[in-house]
Amino acid sequence: MPKSGDDVKYLKSAWQKTNEKKLLIDLKEDYGFSKALSRSLVHLMREHIDENYGNLRKDYQVVYHPVSANEPPGKSLDELRKVSVSLTVFDTEDERVLRECGPSGLRKHRIVRLTNEAYDQGGLLVQEDLALLLTTSVRSIRRDIKELKEEGITIPTRGAIQDIGPTISHKTQIVELYLKGYEYTDIELRTHHTGDAIKRYIKAFSKVLFLHRSGYSPVEIRELTDLSEKVVSEYLELYNKYEDIGRERISQIMEPIQIEFQKKKGGVGV
Repeated sequence: MPKSGDDVKYLKSAWQKTNEKKLLIDLKEDYGFSKALSRSLVHLMREHIDENYGNLRKDYQVVYHPVSANEPPGKSLDELRKVSVSLTVFDTEDERVLRECGPSGLRKHRIVRLTNEAYDQGGLLVQEDLALLLTTSVRSIRRDIKELKEEGITIPTRGAIQDIGPTISHKTQIVELYLKGYEYTDIELRTHHTGDAIKRYIKAFSKVLFLHRSGYSPVEIRELTDLSEKVVSEYLELYNKYEDIGRERISQIMEPIQIEFQKKKGGVGV
């Protein structure tokens, strides 16, 4: 459980106001279910809604069903378990990428985004999936992935993960580059991610640190941030690694989240 303190109590109170927390309380109090069973039912309901109701997806996203990242090699296609993932086929930044990098650059940018989105949600795309999603040929996808690999960018397709084993998420790779001292423009060039995406990942990292320092457990951090267990674990490992050598940058990204929390605590928003 979190350590006692006003900051922790405030965050806990804010979390309890969410719809999921209300449903959890209803299941325990109105139906007499145990806390563990209630939590499992809430997670099951959330997964069912996310997978089957497209109106809850973000704009320009589709539900796709790649092979589960937990499936070992050697099975036939019919035997492979699939998972439902939400993939962003278009993002507002795509227009800028197309203008600056051309059609080939945009396709690479989307390959990076789609494969990492699937991987973060427990699925692995194959080259044929990417060809279908991007309305291009497998040959073009294969060439793009080869060129990205030559640039030092790991693309987590099913074939790649089977060859090299599980890899850290693209979010963690980007945050690590920032902690090493790279600027946004350098990270954009090295990772094929937009500046806005990089800022989102760094802000999410700062929230994880804020909650961790406030005494929250990894499970509670996952629930409060809506990040995957894998990403939360990687962020905490990254913090332990760079706590001293990356102290200046960590202080820079922590200051805005602390100011934001103090404003909310003082009544300016929730």
